Amino acid sequence: MTFVKRVLVCKLHPKIWIYCLCAMCVLIGTLQATAQVRPPRRKHRILVDPSAKKQDTLKADIGASLKDIVKRATRHPQNSKVDVVFIVDGNKRMLASIAMLEKKLIDMLAVIEAKTMDYRFALVGFQSVQGEPNYTFYHWAFDHLSIENALQEVRAEFDNRVQPGYGLDAIVKGLNELDFREGVTTQFIVISNSRMRTVWTQADAKRRISEQIVNLCQQNSVQLNFIGTSEQIQAELTERTSGKWYPIDSNQQRIDGQRIQRGDIVADKALLRVDGLFKRIAENLVSHRPDKVDIVFVFDYSVSMETKTDAACDGLDQMVAVFSETGLDYRFGMIRFWASVGGGESTIVITKPPLEPEQVKAMFRLPKIGDEHLLDAIMEGVPKLRTSPERDLVLVIVTDESTSKRTEKDYTAGKAIAVCRGARARVYVIGGVTSVRSGSFGDSFQRQVAQLTKGEHYIMPGSIIADERR
Repeated sequence: MTFVKRVLVCKLHPKIWIYCLCAMCVLIGTLQATAQVRPPRRKHRILVDPSAKKQDTLKADIGASLKDIVKRATRHPQNSKVDVVFIVDGNKRMLASIAMLEKKLIDMLAVIEAKTMDYRFALVGFQSVQGEPNYTFYHWAFDHLSIENALQEVRAEFDNRVQPGYGLDAIVKGLNELDFREGVTTQFIVISNSRMRTVWTQADAKRRISEQIVNLCQQNSVQLNFIGTSEQIQAELTERTSGKWYPIDSNQQRIDGQRIQRGDIVADKALLRVDGLFKRIAENLVSHRPDKVDIVFVFDYSVSMETKTDAACDGLDQMVAVFSETGLDYRFGMIRFWASVGGGESTIVITKPPLEPEQVKAMFRLPKIGDEHLLDAIMEGVPKLRTSPERDLVLVIVTDESTSKRTEKDYTAGKAIAVCRGARARVYVIGGVTSVRSGSFGDSFQRQVAQLTKGEHYIMPGSIIADERR
């Protein structure tokens, strides 16, 4: 019966067969064409952001780097003197860089002389000759021509025997053999296209000599600047001495602003500058849209902070700029704290808001010789602020050391955190490091008080690695 119906249908609709045959031909042709076309390879599907390469490309300019260094050194009018020490790698691949350094010295000098400042220059050249360290030492001179002549002598020694030298030892040599003027922050400028090395053969030699360099810089008010390569030790030394790193050529990778993850804490590695942290705190604070806010700095007033005060003052200017741009109603206050060396009684000075920015900067610049006890400052200082209910309270802890543990008073991290929370304070911390070996970036109190009050925690560039048993 079904067959008969099909025959009848075909007789009644003869065009159906034609339509079916056409459709099959089209289908077969499509399948053949598809089989011959290969799908595009995956890599051709990747879209590249043309701005990404531009962001990662560093512009290397020795002249601009030199000018930036002396601009930072001469920006404060109360400083009438500037001393500059060049630590120059004399290896054979540095010929063009040293020639550029000679050419750009006059631009650097113009910045200094525009401020009518008293200046001195010195130079330590370093290289390796047949595997042996060789140093060229030029003591203080009062004109740039002496340094140009010294650089020409370094270039005159270029030959195939000369290899990259021991830069870390050259820095130590300069720190040990030069005399330093009181009240002057000396700028060391290390210029090299090679990695920093040392002749020391002990285990962990680079870390050991780096600690010696940092200690000598702090003792003599020296800031280390590198026009160099993208090397971790260069970044750490510049950061810990409040200096700055610049690329010697455009092949270098950006090494500032890197971050490290420790559990659920994201801490800025000690590569960011102090002023950048102040700005970041300001940006985070305004993102919470406070109505009226009192910003009180809990400021470590011990002498180890002296090398960081200039950067803190610059950071305060950046903070004010952020607040002014957003129209924030803010007032500044200050809790300064220090103690006698060896665990003496704390001195805590509370200055309630309002303070003008220039008053805050003046207080930053007067560190005391001694120790510090952060918990004392929190426990005894914060309750005395008595912030009015219509204003939010923000505490900005600024210290380069870890929180000391005292047995004389029954002050604990938990009690100090409770005081901050009882004052309804949001706490930001630019703080110290307890132990890099244990992977503890910032001690538990400083991390936790920021976390529990919805603030942020950062590592102070140049923070002192403290003994956890303290």
